[in-house]
Amino acid sequence: MQLYLVDGARLRELRERVGLSPEELSRIVGRGPTWITELERQSRTYVLEILVQKLVAALGVRISDLSAHPDPPAPPAEPEDLRVSPGSLRALRERAGLSPEELERRAGLAPGSVARAEEADEGDEILASVETIWRLARALDASPTHLVARRGGFFSKPS
Repeated sequence: MQLYLVDGARLRELRERVGLSPEELSRIVGRGPTWITELERQSRTYVLEILVQKLVAALGVRISDLSAHPDPPAPPAEPEDLRVSPGSLRALRERAGLSPEELERRAGLAPGSVARAEEADEGDEILASVETIWRLARALDASPTHLVARRGGFFSKPS
């Protein structure tokens, strides 16, 4: 699984250049209607290769065009685990109308893992791989950035 660093402002500029609304581009890429808007609000964020390929096809650009920097840093070969926000996980699950068990089934997670994560205090260290965060996000029809605990405006990595 390859990740690419996408610049939100650059994505907005390219989208506007081809005359697509955020909702239209989200639909073309096969994501929820607010996905592009959420990406555009991020200064820089990692996006899965399959989604980047859909973006560049829809926008008629190269992958490197999605970054404001000519040579964005390569994503790590094996991304580090990130901290998950228990409160965000619970809120997104409830908004989707799913039980913890149904979310685990849809995301292909071990039984009891969602309930254990949600029971944790917001300051507790709940770690998940990028793949797990993406599975949860897909099952919840939400941006993965909404699941990751933030500190100082950046994704929170383990200490």
